[in-house]
Amino acid sequence: MKNIVYHGSLQGNIKKITARKSTHQKLCIYATPYETVALLFMGKGKGDLDTMIASNDDNLELIERRPGVLKQIYDKEGYLYELDGSTFSHYDYLWSKEVISFETSIEPLSITHIPNILDALEQKEKEGSLKIYRYPERPKNVPLDNSDLID
Repeated sequence: MKNIVYHGSLQGNIKKITARKSTHQKLCIYATPYETVALLFMGKGKGDLDTMIASNDDNLELIERRPGVLKQIYDKEGYLYELDGSTFSHYDYLWSKEVISFETSIEPLSITHIPNILDALEQKEKEGSLKIYRYPERPKNVPLDNSDLID
């Protein structure tokens, strides 16, 4: 069985995924064993000010913090890259759904065009791999006033 990981991007036709300096100050390539997580990372917003991605066990949640943000961030096309996962590993400083490779570049095994990321996420919700909370709906542990963002 092949060890496949996924990398999501707004850019198509990338011939090689190249390493970049991460928030952990390491030159690496990020990926995930979960297709749904790769879709979530295709959205480019203002981080936790716009959305919150949460997980407990295998349940993923996408929480919209401001009205209309999900449409703003995800109502666009994206690309799902399948990569050989043999050089990827999980480390304690990563989110549990992430893996990284220290290769300088990796050629994708395949590329899937996602015509609309939001539609794909809504399909994942129908399939049960994601719960989407649209503003003002929230799980009980995320306050409506966003006070969880303040230390």
